[in-house]
Amino acid sequence: MKKLFISAPMKGRTEAQIRATMEQMHHIAEAVFGEELEVIQTYISDDPPADANQAVWYLGESIKKMADADYFIGIYDEEKAFRGCAIENLVARSYNIPSYVINFGFVAPDVTEARAKANRKYNSYY
Repeated sequence: MKKLFISAPMKGRTEAQIRATMEQMHHIAEAVFGEELEVIQTYISDDPPADANQAVWYLGESIKKMADADYFIGIYDEEKAFRGCAIENLVARSYNIPSYVINFGFVAPDVTEARAKANRKYNSYY
C-alpha cells in the first residue's frame, strides 16, 4: 500500500483538533489520488532537546518522515501563518512527490474561528 504524508496545521491546536484534520485530509487524499493510502504518522509527541529551536526541531523530524511518502497532502494558508506546512509543501513539490493542497479553512475550522474571534477582538478596540 502506498504511503501518504499529511501536512496539517498544528501550532496552537489540541491533539484532537489535529487528528480530526488529518483524518479528513486522509479521506480527501484517497479521493484525489484514487486509491487507499497508509498514513505516515506525522504527529510527533516527543519533546525536542532543551537547547533546540522547537519549531525547527519538529519540522526536521517531520521532513525525515516525508522520505517514505508516495503522496503528499497539505494546506494552503493565505496568511502564511503555518510556516512548517509551507516548507513541507515546498519539499514535496521540489522532490516530485505527487501533491494536493487544500485551503486550510475546509479542514481546520477551529483555526478559522480563532482568527475571526481575534479579529473581532482587535477591531473592537478601534
